[in-house]
Amino acid sequence: MFRSSEQANFHRLIARHIETGDGPLLLEGGTGLGKTRAFLAALAEYGGTAAIALPTRQLIDQLLASPDLEAVGLEVEAFRPAAMFDTRAGYEAHRRRAMQSRVMLCTAASVMIDRRLGGTYNGAAARDYLLFDEADELPQAAALQQDLTITAAELAAANVSLTTVEETVSALLNKPRLDPEVRAKARMIREAFDEPAWYRRTGMDDEGGVALFHLLPGRLLKGVANRGNTAFVSATLTVGGRFDDFRRSMGIGSVSRFSEVVEPARHGELVVETPVGRDPVEIAALAERPCLVAMPSHKAAAELGARLPGAAVRVGEEETTAGAAMRAGPDGVLIAAGAWAGLDTPLRWRSIVVPRIPFGKPTVLDEKIESRYIDSRNIALRRMRQVAGRGLRTPDARCTLYILDERYRSLGRFLPERFENSWAEGARTGVSRSEAERDPLIRKAALRHYGLQCRACGIKVPEAHAPVIEIHHLDPIAEGERRTKLEDVVPLCRNCHALAHTENPPVPIERLRKIVRSIR
Repeated sequence: MFRSSEQANFHRLIARHIETGDGPLLLEGGTGLGKTRAFLAALAEYGGTAAIALPTRQLIDQLLASPDLEAVGLEVEAFRPAAMFDTRAGYEAHRRRAMQSRVMLCTAASVMIDRRLGGTYNGAAARDYLLFDEADELPQAAALQQDLTITAAELAAANVSLTTVEETVSALLNKPRLDPEVRAKARMIREAFDEPAWYRRTGMDDEGGVALFHLLPGRLLKGVANRGNTAFVSATLTVGGRFDDFRRSMGIGSVSRFSEVVEPARHGELVVETPVGRDPVEIAALAERPCLVAMPSHKAAAELGARLPGAAVRVGEEETTAGAAMRAGPDGVLIAAGAWAGLDTPLRWRSIVVPRIPFGKPTVLDEKIESRYIDSRNIALRRMRQVAGRGLRTPDARCTLYILDERYRSLGRFLPERFENSWAEGARTGVSRSEAERDPLIRKAALRHYGLQCRACGIKVPEAHAPVIEIHHLDPIAEGERRTKLEDVVPLCRNCHALAHTENPPVPIERLRKIVRSIR
C-alpha cells in the first residue's frame, strides 16, 4: 500500500497518535511523500468517528476525487453549508447524513462554527479524532476571516438594531431563536474581546454589519487546536525546521511527542533557474511542457493570459487548480493564482514559473499596517516550498523551477536539503546571466523542437549522449546583447558547430550542409 519507508512511517506516526492522544500532533511530510494516502489509511483502520478539515471547499472536492480513498477502502461524507442548498429540508437531510457518517470532510471554518455551537452544527468538533489537512493555510485562511461578519441583513432578520458592537452582540446572543451560524459568529466576536488587542479589532463594516478583523485567524481554532485528538498535517508546517511559527499563529501550547518532519530521502529531480527580471511570457513560451505559471492573484493571471495565446487561465476561486490543469493539457501552459496550495493535479509539471515571490499581503486596519515582515516572509517561504513541490509528485519526476523575482535572495534556504545542489550555477550567489550569455532555456526549447539531431550532417544521438549536440546561434551572441528566440538557433554536432565558426560571420547552414556532404 505504501510506496516508501517514509510514507509508511508517516502513517505509523498518525496511527500512534490516534492510540495515545498525548497532545496535538504537528506532522510535516515532504512534498511527494504521499501524505494523503498515509493519513487516509490510518483513519480507515481506526474504529472511531473522525473529521478531515480542509481550508476550502475546493480542496474538499479535490480530496473526494482522490484515488487514495478507494485505495485504502475509506468511505467519507462531505458536509456542505446551507447556502449551497435550494431548500432547508434538503440541507437538513444532507446535514444528518454527514453527522451520521464515520468520517466526514468539512472546512476548517465549519469546525470553528461547530465548536461555538457545542457540536450541533455538523458535529466536527465533537468527533473522536480531528485531522486538519493542508494545515499550513490555517494561520492566514481567508475562510476563517470572512465568516466573522454579521451582515446588516442578518441583523435585520434577527430584529436587532446596530448600536455599539458589544451591545449588538449581547442582543443577538439573548435571542432564543437566532440562526445557528449567526449565533456562532456572535460568540466568536464576543470571545475576541478577551484576546490581546494587537491582533484583533471589532467594529462596523461599510454596509452596516458587525465585523471582527483578526490578524491571526488561526487562533480562532485554538479551542480544538490544543486537544490531544487533533492533528495538523502539511508539507510546510515548519520554518527553519521548527514548528514555532505555526504554533504561535494557532495559539498551540505543548504538542504530541510524535510531532515530526518526515522528508523523503530521494524523490524527484529539481533544477532551479533564476532568470531575474525576464518576461514570464518569454520564459513560459520556451519552458518544457507542461508548464505551470504560479501567479499572486487572479487579476495578474488574467493579464498574463491575455499576452500568452493558447495558455489556460484558472477562472477565479470557483475553479480548482486541478480542474484548470485539465484544460491546459500535457502539452500546454497553465497560468493560475494560488497554485502553491492544494492536492495533486492531473498533470506532472515539467516546468514551473514564479514571476513574483508570494509574500503575504500586509494587513491594514485604520490605514495602518498591522502585520509584520517576518510573518509575510514566512508565508513566502512556505509557499515557495509548496510551489516547487507541484513538480515533484512522483519519485521519477523531473522539473525545472524558474524564479524571476530577485527577492528570492531574501528568503534564505526554502527547499529541502536534498535539493541543495539543484540550483543552476551562480543562482545561490545571486549572479544572473546577462542577455549575451548562453541561456539554458534556449537549449531546452531547441532540443525539444528539433530533437537530438545535427541540422548539418543529420547525425542523431541517444539522450545519454545529448551533450554531443550543441546549440548554434545563427548570429553570434558575441555581437551584443539581445533576446534570443527559437528561430535564432539550430542544433549542431560538435564537429559541425566548430566548422560553422571557421568563418566570421558563421557559415550559413545551407552552405554548411554542402561542405559536410563534400567532405564525406
